[in-house]
Amino acid sequence: MSEIHVELDQKVVGLTPAILAKAFWAMEDTQQAKFFDELAKVIEADHVKNPSSYSYGELQWCYLKDVLRRPGMERANKMHMALSAFAFDFWSRKPDGAREGL
Repeated sequence: MSEIHVELDQKVVGLTPAILAKAFWAMEDTQQAKFFDELAKVIEADHVKNPSSYSYGELQWCYLKDVLRRPGMERANKMHMALSAFAFDFWSRKPDGAREGL
């Protein structure tokens, strides 16, 4: 599995999807929510430099569909569906997802 290189204030660290997954799963729910907030910040900053991209990576998530259809990605597809289940289950009734009613 290839490494992902991340530059952090004058320091570059190598990460793999396995390391990122373990770190995410070790987080409590508040930290996981903060992770998604931080991911949104990264995507928003990229959107400033690349205004043709969608606001929260929607096009990337569409491309992900093609990867999830490949042989050997069955478990990844199940995980993606589980993560997305809340949004799809309530989309027509809850357009604001977990933020509905706040």
